[in-house]
Amino acid sequence: MKKILPLFVFTASVFMVQPLIANEQFNQGMQQGKANKGQGADAIQGFKPAEVIPGYTTSPSESGYYGGVTSSGVDMTSPGSAALNSSEAGKTITESILNTPANNKPSLDAPFISEGLDMQAKAETITGGGFDGCVDQPASFTEITTHQCLRDTKIEQYCTRTATITGHYEDTTEIKQMVIESSSIQFTENTNAFYGDFKATSGGKVIAASAVYSWNKRLAFSNSNWFMKVTTPFGLISMDDSEGRVTLNSGLDITAGQSLPFSIKNRNNKPAVSSIWYHSNMRYRFTITLTIQVPSRKWVPDVVWSESCPFSKSEGAMTGSQCVEPGGTRTVVVEGKTYSIHQDCWKWQDTYLTQTETEGTCGEYMKDSACTVTRSQCADSVDGFCVSQQVTYSCERKKTGSGQICGGEFFCTDGSCAQGQTGTSNMFGQAVSALAAVAAAGEDVAELNGENVRAFTGEAKSCKKMAAGFNNCCKDSGWGQDVGLSSCSSDEKALGKAKEKKLTVYVGEYCSKKVLGVCLEKKRGYCQFDSKLARIVQEQGRRDQLGVGFGSGKSPDCRGITVDELQRLDFGVMNFSDFYSDLDAGSEIPEDQALLKKAQDIIAEKMKENAP
Repeated sequence: MKKILPLFVFTASVFMVQPLIANEQFNQGMQQGKANKGQGADAIQGFKPAEVIPGYTTSPSESGYYGGVTSSGVDMTSPGSAALNSSEAGKTITESILNTPANNKPSLDAPFISEGLDMQAKAETITGGGFDGCVDQPASFTEITTHQCLRDTKIEQYCTRTATITGHYEDTTEIKQMVIESSSIQFTENTNAFYGDFKATSGGKVIAASAVYSWNKRLAFSNSNWFMKVTTPFGLISMDDSEGRVTLNSGLDITAGQSLPFSIKNRNNKPAVSSIWYHSNMRYRFTITLTIQVPSRKWVPDVVWSESCPFSKSEGAMTGSQCVEPGGTRTVVVEGKTYSIHQDCWKWQDTYLTQTETEGTCGEYMKDSACTVTRSQCADSVDGFCVSQQVTYSCERKKTGSGQICGGEFFCTDGSCAQGQTGTSNMFGQAVSALAAVAAAGEDVAELNGENVRAFTGEAKSCKKMAAGFNNCCKDSGWGQDVGLSSCSSDEKALGKAKEKKLTVYVGEYCSKKVLGVCLEKKRGYCQFDSKLARIVQEQGRRDQLGVGFGSGKSPDCRGITVDELQRLDFGVMNFSDFYSDLDAGSEIPEDQALLKKAQDIIAEKMKENAP
């Protein structure tokens, strides 16, 4: 009891002396400031920036943009664009714009914005000046936690439909005329006949035949030997008058080049003789005109559409079409003939939505106005398309403490400022999480007792990814109420529940069924673990710290972490934010401020116990 009393007296004395010491130190500082006031002005007047500041110049290149007070200025559009594309700041801004979703705008309720507005509104409290003692002032700071999540990206793919001019032949007929002149037939005579032949110039079916004839009848003097009868393949031409027309028979099929026989006799049915037929005064002549239906073929132009799709159309839903080759009239020449073909559009591009954008495991952070995206990167690419995106969120939570404003300066009285500098009020939770991870690893090692000891071993799981999000057995949330998932297996449903509980690591996507180079079915591979703790250590330790991946989507490598690997892990830098909820569910975890309060209460209690 006697030992405790001096300690208490000494402690009380310290608290009583503190204001006196503070005032004395303030006066000393003020006197030193007055003494050094002139030194600052002298230092400025004698300051030579070129000797102190590296790269200093009185005429920097940027001065070229200033045209003087009366100038309207220099167009900085081009220099600005160049700086945006080449400078690190410009690249950072561009990357932020491209990777930040359009609907991801900071909320005015976010702590970093609302606190700034509060500081603006209460600036008078600090900058008002004067000192009439210390004023109690509440303190506030922001707890920042980071979270990583996965979400599916929106993927649009394209098919093209291209029109090509082709054609085909159709069987048809055409009408031709063939004229046979008697002068083109060389008649010869023998003892039995006076005959000749004609080579057909066309082939086909004779649909009409007629003949005209003429001769110098008056010189015949009714001599029957001078009246001629011409036998043709199409009928008889009887030259009874000095001239006449005869309708001949039709229906005969002839071929091009065929020899058509002709013979001439007189009325006495005797063969004519050359001396009479070719007598110059008699002028015998006949002309046969044949109308022939000639078999033919006609070329008919066709427009054939060909489609090119690098994917199975059943995998998505068409959302629109765009003409990429405008319509018009095109010509093609076949066998010397020109054909004109018109189309309103010669090439279409069809857009298919093959993967819908989903919240994935990011839903809770997207809906929290205090969470903002700090980083976004592609987690997995398939055929050049980013199918899964890893997003890092920074979430802020406002915490309060207490302090005093003395002489325009704020002093913490409860230790909360130290917590504000660390950006977290869950340092105790972080420590417990790290210890829990080490303990869990120890349990795994103790249970195995073998040579190839592994901790935090997971299982490989997979799920089918259906068309454009319809009946998607790989969805990350909403398994309890979606009736469209009846086609999913029990293992796929169990995997969905595990993803909702944050027990899985996404490995990759692959084509599980392909026909003729087109993927008909896709699957996704995951590693599933027994606890969030195992998942965190595997993800942040094995993958991020040691650089050991999880294999491929088709063959996930979910092996445990070896003892050697465990020894190389730094549990202190792991983010156990996702595990805090499990800690809270198991026991009441005090925040740091509560621990400080509890320590103060214990000291006060001990002081009372030892009081005289």
